[in-house]
Amino acid sequence: MSFPELFIVMGIIKNLFYKFQDQREVLDLTSFGDELAFKTSWNPLAPGGTNFCTHELQKSTSPLSGDLLIFKTTALAILFSASFILMGLAVFIPGISSGEDAERIIGLVFVGGGCWISWGMKRQESVFDRSSRRLAKGDKTYDLEQVCAIQLIREYVSAKETRYYSYELNLVCIDGERVNIIDHGSLRAIRKDAETLADYLSIPVWDAIDFKIPKQAAHRDVKSEISELP
Repeated sequence: MSFPELFIVMGIIKNLFYKFQDQREVLDLTSFGDELAFKTSWNPLAPGGTNFCTHELQKSTSPLSGDLLIFKTTALAILFSASFILMGLAVFIPGISSGEDAERIIGLVFVGGGCWISWGMKRQESVFDRSSRRLAKGDKTYDLEQVCAIQLIREYVSAKETRYYSYELNLVCIDGERVNIIDHGSLRAIRKDAETLADYLSIPVWDAIDFKIPKQAAHRDVKSEISELP
């Protein structure tokens, strides 16, 4: 290969490498106007996530429950878990008739997987009550008086056969610790829900999704969540 040809090839490789680099601007933590941003980790709190919207914020429609905001499992997420259960039943039921143990086992695995996914989605639901200043998520409750901001960050998820961005909505507490609320793949939904929740709690949104996280900010030594309250 001649020198001009080698120069061209090196230029192509350099351009390809440049395209795959993170071209976002570096996040300026001073833009949030709060020293707490420097005490907070900007690494993903809930590694993994999904490539679709699993939970959306809804206002309570019951007059008995009061002024609540609830992150409910979406119809798409319910359908996703139900598809595993239906596929499992489609294999398990014929397996009973034919007496095939393998089919029954495979069917039960799919049914169990679907039930596990559904249970996990349900546990991720959270209820915000600003009258009592309490957050209930799963079997835990948190004091909303300790919450100072909403953090939005993104994570690039690379699995064996799929790659996508998943977005986190985390609560930032007064000591810099965080509580993960949702983690899914819909940027539009998570930003909309973050603004609604911020208005409800009268706290700011720290949106870092469109920025590159500086290394010194990403690796702060903080706990992953606040303590459970009695």
